[in-house]
Amino acid sequence: MRIGFTMLAVLMMFGFNSCKKSDKSSGDNNQVIIWSPDPVNGEIPNEVLPEELHSQVCEYFTLFSGDNPVQVDGQFVSKPHRLLYTTVENDTVEIYNDRYICFVVNHNGGVDFYGKQWDDQYQKYYEEVFRDLKRVGEGDNFTCYYLTEAYPDGLYALQSTIFSGKWNQSYGGLKDFQVAVVLLETSGNPNLAPVNSFRILGDGDGLAADTAWLYGKAPVSGSVTPTDFDPFQMFRVK
Repeated sequence: MRIGFTMLAVLMMFGFNSCKKSDKSSGDNNQVIIWSPDPVNGEIPNEVLPEELHSQVCEYFTLFSGDNPVQVDGQFVSKPHRLLYTTVENDTVEIYNDRYICFVVNHNGGVDFYGKQWDDQYQKYYEEVFRDLKRVGEGDNFTCYYLTEAYPDGLYALQSTIFSGKWNQSYGGLKDFQVAVVLLETSGNPNLAPVNSFRILGDGDGLAADTAWLYGKAPVSGSVTPTDFDPFQMFRVK
C-alpha cells in the first residue's frame, strides 16, 4: 500500500515558522513550512479551500462551520484508511496505510496535533507535530486544517490538509472521520498534478477508533516538520 497525503517521510526535528508564509523566491528545496491561518466568521478561509473548489470538494467531503468547535482530545487510527474520491489521473490506490491521529488540548485551551503514517517508499514513519491547530464547528462537529509550503524540484508549491469529523468521549473514536488534501499552487511544476487537484480519504468503517499509539512523545513546544523529503510526492505524475 502507498502512503496518502503529506505523510511521506520520517520526522526530522527542525523548527520552522508556523502561521507565516515563506518567501516564494527562496527556492530552497529543503524549506518546508506548515501554518494554519485564522478562520473567518466560523468558516475555514479561502486560502485553505478556494471558493471555486468549495462545492466540488464538499460533494464528497463534510465541511463543518461555526465558532464553537469541540476540543478533540485523544489518540485515534483511521483503519482501513480508504480513498473516497480523487481528481488525480491514474490514481488507483484504494486502501492507504493506517493514518494515526492525535489531538491534545494544551494549557492555553487550544488543540495540538500529532500525526503518523508509514511510508512504503522510504520504509519509515513520517510524523508531524503542530501547535494550536485552527478549528471551526459546533457541538460535536469539527473541521481543522493547515497549509504546507515547500519547493519540490526547486519550484514553490502549496497544499492544504483539512480534517473533519465528530467527537465526544462516548463515541469510542472520531465518527465520520475524513481528510482532504488540495493542491493549491505548483508554480507550473510539470511533475505535479494540475493546480486544484485533490484527494479525499476517510475511515472505511466510519469510525477512526480510539487507539493508544503515542508513546514517549515530549510535550509540544512548537511546530516541527521534515526538511529533506518531498511532501508533495502524492501529487507527482512524473
